[in-house]
Order: sequence, then structure tokens, then C-alpha cells
Amino acid sequence: MPLAYRPEDYARYRAQVGEATYIDITRRADPACQPQAWEHLTEVVASFGPPWVVQMWTKDILGTLRLGEGVLRALREAGTTLTAQATVTGLAGTPWEPRVPPEGLRAVPRLAALLGGPDYIKWRYDPIIPTLHRAERFRALARQAVETGLSQGVINFVAPPGRYGRVDRRLATLLPGWSAGMPGYDLDWQVATARELVALAAEVGITLACCAESAGLAAQVPGLGHAACGDYAWFVALSGRAPAQGTLRGSRAGCGCARYFDVGNYGHWSRCHQCAYCYAG
Repeated sequence: MPLAYRPEDYARYRAQVGEATYIDITRRADPACQPQAWEHLTEVVASFGPPWVVQMWTKDILGTLRLGEGVLRALREAGTTLTAQATVTGLAGTPWEPRVPPEGLRAVPRLAALLGGPDYIKWRYDPIIPTLHRAERFRALARQAVETGLSQGVINFVAPPGRYGRVDRRLATLLPGWSAGMPGYDLDWQVATARELVALAAEVGITLACCAESAGLAAQVPGLGHAACGDYAWFVALSGRAPAQGTLRGSRAGCGCARYFDVGNYGHWSRCHQCAYCYAG
């Protein structure tokens, strides 16, 4: 998939997936910070009609609704199934997430009312950062998520040192030892942490799955679902429709998402939440 939105690419995408059209807004920048993504979505719908699914990815539900609620309402009325990945880590307002609004889960009921209920939303605890992660913080967030009606969560571990140069430069100033390879940040620690989080989530009735960076953990951690944030089976269950799926092709190794089209652009880090760990800048 190209790294920037181009309207001509959607025609090719639609020809490949048929009726299984799934649009993300957006994995490339928070839709609360990128008005252009909403313009792109409107352009696609005007040219090709409403897609089967539109999924939002956001750390700022209220900001996303301020920009896109009208577009979303029109899409739902036209028959599109709307879903959301709502990221809340408990780090809002810290140097790790300096521009993320606090109390992100409090806005879930308003979003759920628009989408059709809490079953249309997944809570993301992403990323898990060594030495910064605290089980008690996760437990408190899981309880808050359940209070809003959520029952599905996604976890993901921060990409290891050496994967993204600009991320490494930011993390080196916040995380002692990162640039040297972060002693202790290894597979054993990830497996142990994932097992703990699956157990903590189960205590309150949340099932967890992993994301692509952590896809290998699903085979090692009982109860941890495979990496499919944009899950075809989930979309079918919510929509009551099962269009032919075609060939899966996630965004990176380990990604089990249905084939999607992203209407956002990269390069908006300075105008977004400026999260220290963000690789989408």
C-alpha cells in the first residue's frame, strides 16, 4: 500500500476486494489531528459510494468526533458499519504522550452511541514500554473500560531498538538504556507481561488480542488472540454481511487485518499528539 493517500489508488483497491471495502481513518495519524483524512474519506464516498466498514484509530475520541461526527452519521445511515480502535494507556499528558487528552475512556459511551454500541469498539493498550509499564495502571484502565461497556482489548509492545531511527532518538532521552539495546527487554519479559495482562483483563471480563508487533506472542500466551485489529470475522458479525474476503494483506509482518485502504497521510507528528514512541511521524 502507498504511504500517502491518492484517490486513484482506491479504484484499484476496490477492484481487488470487491464488496469487502474496509477503510481506516487512520493508522497514519490520529483522525482528531488530520482534517485532510476526513476530506479524503468524503471524496472516496462521493466517488465510489459508502464502504462496507470504516474503522477509526484514535487517542482522542472527542477530537475525532468534533471533526468527523457528521461524516460518520451519514455513513452509518448509508449502511456502513463503523468501528473504532481507542487507545488509552494512562500516559496522557506525560512526556510520553504530551498532547493526548486525559481520561480518554470517559468518551467511549458517546462514541458507542454513534457506532451502535460498545461491541463496535476495541480498547488498545499500546504500546507497552519496558520499565514504564505498570500492572496496576493496566488493571485500573481495564476496570474503567468495562464500566463503559467494552469487552475487547488489544495489546502491543513497543518496537525494539533499531527498528525506527527517529523513535530511537526520542526514546533515548526518556528511557535510560534504550540506545544500548534495553537490557531485559526480551521475549521472556514480553511473554511474562502478556500472560499477566491476559489474566488481569479476564478478571474483569475483557478478552485480549495482540497487534502485529507482538503477533508471535499469540502462540505462546494462552488466551491471547491473534493479531487482527481490523478483524474480518468481527466485521461480519457486526454488519451481518459476509462479502468475499479475497487475499489478506496486512500492513506489516504479523498483521492479520482484512485488506484495508487508509485515507490518511504520514508526516503529521508535529501537528498531532507528539507521542515519543510514535513511528508514524
